[in-house]
Amino acid sequence: MKRKSRGMDRLIAFFIVGAMVLIILAILMGSYFFGFIGFLKVMGVEYESYWAIYLFLFFIFVFGFIAYFKDTHFLNEECQTE
Repeated sequence: MKRKSRGMDRLIAFFIVGAMVLIILAILMGSYFFGFIGFLKVMGVEYESYWAIYLFLFFIFVFGFIAYFKDTHFLNEECQTE
């Protein structure tokens, strides 16, 4: 019986690991999204569509990353050497 090439084994392993990472990220983001929807429902907040909530959460993440990196060494002007 002929053995498959080593490159093919690595390719299959790469796709399996990539699929697992994507599935885990989808579960985490879905839990966060639907948890936020549940929180809004409990608080009595009305919204027009799921896209409005999705955009709201997206911008919260974007502005959060900007605020986080602004306070770090990378964008802090006082830490830059001349």
